Amino acid sequence: MADIQKALELQSNGQYEEAKQIYLEFLKEEPEQPDVSNLLGLIYLNTGELSLAKQYLKTALKGFRCADFCRNMGLVYYKEKNYDEAIKLFDEAISYESDNVYFIRDFAKLAQKAQLVDYCIKLTKRCLELDPKDTIGMINLGLMYEKKYDMVSAKKCYINSLKIKKSYAALHNLGILYRNEGNYAESEKCIKEALKYDPKNVMSHLSLGMTYLIQKDFENGYKHYMKKKPEVAAMYKNHWDGAEHKDKTLLVYYDSGFGDQIMFCRYLNLVKDKFKEVKFFCSHELGRLFTKNFPDIKIIHQVKDDYDYSDNVMYLNYHLGLDFEHIPFSDGYLNAEISKDECFNTQNKKIGLFWQGNYDGYSNRAIKLKELAPLLTLENCTFYGFTKDDKDNQIEEFSQIINTGKDLKDFYDTATKLKALDLFITIDTAAANLAGALGVKTLFLLPKVNEWRWFSDTKTTPWYSSFTIYKQKEDRNWQPVIEEILQDLKKSF
Repeated sequence: MADIQKALELQSNGQYEEAKQIYLEFLKEEPEQPDVSNLLGLIYLNTGELSLAKQYLKTALKGFRCADFCRNMGLVYYKEKNYDEAIKLFDEAISYESDNVYFIRDFAKLAQKAQLVDYCIKLTKRCLELDPKDTIGMINLGLMYEKKYDMVSAKKCYINSLKIKKSYAALHNLGILYRNEGNYAESEKCIKEALKYDPKNVMSHLSLGMTYLIQKDFENGYKHYMKKKPEVAAMYKNHWDGAEHKDKTLLVYYDSGFGDQIMFCRYLNLVKDKFKEVKFFCSHELGRLFTKNFPDIKIIHQVKDDYDYSDNVMYLNYHLGLDFEHIPFSDGYLNAEISKDECFNTQNKKIGLFWQGNYDGYSNRAIKLKELAPLLTLENCTFYGFTKDDKDNQIEEFSQIINTGKDLKDFYDTATKLKALDLFITIDTAAANLAGALGVKTLFLLPKVNEWRWFSDTKTTPWYSSFTIYKQKEDRNWQPVIEEILQDLKKSF
């Protein structure tokens, strides 16, 4: 007879193959035995053989339904990303252990990991019923409410957690929410207190910096903001402090996206007179644009140890001592030839549209193309789509929009086409910064909660004089914004 106890020991030690042979031998004699079928199914689950895991766990459930068997079968569906079936089995498992907070909490963690937001909220609420003083559960519930953009409920969770016990996570998260709602004093207070629990936390220094910067507090903001991404800063030597070194070379590097490089490259020409040579290590896609616009700066895409000092492109203004009241070149600092593409050969008003960036991290910035559709009713206008990474191929629904974005080669190519426009309508993205740097007339769509660099401005920005800002009053609601733009354009065209 197969030694099941030995198989259990082997399985607990990760010796799956040996344990599997014992279980298979046992099941030859008792093929419907649920406990052994479950154990064998677990081995296949752990080795990623999901079809075999499902086969044996179905046998286990056919013989006996219990919390463990349902959980294990649910995990098979979970790994297959068949979340509907997984949730059914998880719920059945919980029905057998409805008062076991630790058991339920494990499912809440799985739901959170898979971004099953509503299910995670449901399970976490049940855990808090069983353990009302679970501060970690309250914080996790707050994070899930944030995923649903229910900031009022999220805020309550963090505040309730802090009433029971002060913690870094609740203070940090609450500080960000306060900043997003414009309560900067409370934001500063919370994040400073969070830093008492974790003084070197980079994310909290970054958040505190942004709380200062959005208020245009230049000095305090940069002192904390410059602590971001220390792993990148550590790659470069002799960080510049703003002093002049006429016989030395400065390397300017980046640690962020295309838009940041475009926005802050305006300071390069103000730095070059302080050094014998300035090199700018930038993204390859920006190379042609910057090479044509900064002939006295050496544009590079690979760093060697042939420089004396270094600085982040986003810190140049700080080291130059140029605060937000002294932002240079707001009327434009980049140039490009005007595209000669046949599609721009029209007497109509040429209007570019940009609706979706190539990232999901800032989904509140994006707008669905169908939400921009009311603008297409404007007469004597030709519309051009500039979105290169068009999620879900939205432009296919609109034959009246010329798909310029699909063939864009690099940012210089984009610049030539932007220069051909009469107007550019865009979300917060690299293309927006490029249009501003070129001096192209731009209607700039901002979400209610925006990046610090746009401050609390509602119509204009000191970064780009060609911008007119149209900002959401209600989170994730673009309809009033588009209606306002449409009415303004009808008056001006």
